[in-house]
Amino acid sequence: MNVYTSEKIRNVVLLGHGSCGKTTLVEAMAYTTGILKRQGRVEEGNTISDYDKEEQKRLFSISTTVVPICYEDIKINFLDTPGYFDFVGEVEEALAVADAAVIVVSAKAGVEVGTMKAWDFCEKYQLPRIFFVTDMDDDNASFRKVTEKLTELYGKKIAPFHIPIRENEKFVGFVNVVKMGGRRFTTGSEYVECEIPEYSMANLSEAREILLEAVAETSEELMEKYFAGEEFTQQEISQALRNNVIDGSVVPVMCGSGLNAQGTTMLLQAIEKYFPSPEKTSIKGKNVKTGEEVTVDYDDKKPFSARVFKTIVDPFIGKFSLFKVCSGVIKSDSTIYNANKDTEEKVSRLYMLRGKDQIEVNELHAGDIGALGKLSNTATGDTLSTKANPIIYDPITVSTPYAYVRFKTKNKGDDDKVSQALAKLMDEDLTLKVVNDKENRQTLLYGIGYQQIEVAVSKLLNKYKVDIETMKPRIPYRETLRKKVRVQGKHKKQSGGHGQYGDVHIEFEPSGDLEQAYVFEEKIFGGAVTKNYFPAVERVLLKAY
Repeated sequence: MNVYTSEKIRNVVLLGHGSCGKTTLVEAMAYTTGILKRQGRVEEGNTISDYDKEEQKRLFSISTTVVPICYEDIKINFLDTPGYFDFVGEVEEALAVADAAVIVVSAKAGVEVGTMKAWDFCEKYQLPRIFFVTDMDDDNASFRKVTEKLTELYGKKIAPFHIPIRENEKFVGFVNVVKMGGRRFTTGSEYVECEIPEYSMANLSEAREILLEAVAETSEELMEKYFAGEEFTQQEISQALRNNVIDGSVVPVMCGSGLNAQGTTMLLQAIEKYFPSPEKTSIKGKNVKTGEEVTVDYDDKKPFSARVFKTIVDPFIGKFSLFKVCSGVIKSDSTIYNANKDTEEKVSRLYMLRGKDQIEVNELHAGDIGALGKLSNTATGDTLSTKANPIIYDPITVSTPYAYVRFKTKNKGDDDKVSQALAKLMDEDLTLKVVNDKENRQTLLYGIGYQQIEVAVSKLLNKYKVDIETMKPRIPYRETLRKKVRVQGKHKKQSGGHGQYGDVHIEFEPSGDLEQAYVFEEKIFGGAVTKNYFPAVERVLLKAY
């Protein structure tokens, strides 16, 4: 594969609800650009992205997969992410290195919870985005309903670039709302210009108005022109869109069919035209030697540095560390420095991953995404650099796991094997945690959700040949006082000789300190009771507690 410099690279994360069509869309783009001779299907388990056996068995994505696609003279690194919330850690790793996002929406299912979650992620990471409405080949598809819902949710930022053309209940083309021209599909995503059908005029007029409102919102000059009733020139529209899609103030909505590879060419064109290259984004780190903040901004001419955003561990091919080059150039047969671990590692081979395929390359420039094999001391979130210019970037932050189960090994003697296998799974997925609960004498496996935990247990068995049994955890129920109470107890004993009599008053009240079990105090004055009795009383209370 050719060497691409920063201005020729686009790093795009695919987001959306589970089973909305992200993997199918990546497959369609790979087919459109000639990477594939035959388009795979999720149902058949032969797609580039979903190559793991667990994904093929369950028919949905579990891990983020990098799929680089070359279009025209640019390289687009697509990051295909899972849509189900149990695997949100994979999404957050991809977001940490993405420069833009395509939010995929099924025209059949409409705007779903995962769609809105994807928007929130883009807001959090300040990513420019495009909505791609897929499944337009379905009989129940409604592009208009999707656009109306998006406009209701996100206001005048939404700018429909296309409206579909349907004939005999089939998706046959689209109207380019920006250029006001009809397009009819020929083979796959290829199209020719055509007349705009009369029946599309009403929808086109409505979409055009929404688009022009979005353009008018981008500057005071265009707003004044819009309210004055003046027409925007084609150049004004194109320039406003180009400038404002990058900062997120305009969000295009496009349509197509991933299953039939329709609309992928327009999407690739839009990514090249509207999304930023890494050099137009910013990244800062900390110089280990000086402690000062440094700005590298994906500059080829600065010393090499990279951020590891994902780890893949395979029992057969070994460990791969996926990274994004933040500055400089990395070449094969070079020595790199891990500032987090204070260790040097030798690079023998440099890879670019496309699904499970490893493509060996000689060098990667700032902004590009690659992989290194068998880095023994490197983990997700670590920074790689040169020892002369050590730098550390912010670690990858992922959601905190809150679902958990108790587990134990099924076969005696497998404890070490299970421990080692779980460590490898936790290297791959930062949201998996193993906790030793000493208080209840149990070992707990934590995850974002129970589906994620179920997948982890299945991987232990199928990939590492160790079996564990999961069960409900023991819960340490606790109580505490909510108000002040006073109790009294009397002790009387007469068995000949001197009798025994005691009158005890005890007050219980909240201490306000939940970290400390209790606070014992005595309020006896004047020597009425010798102090030797106080420890005995405390021991009795503690035993009762």
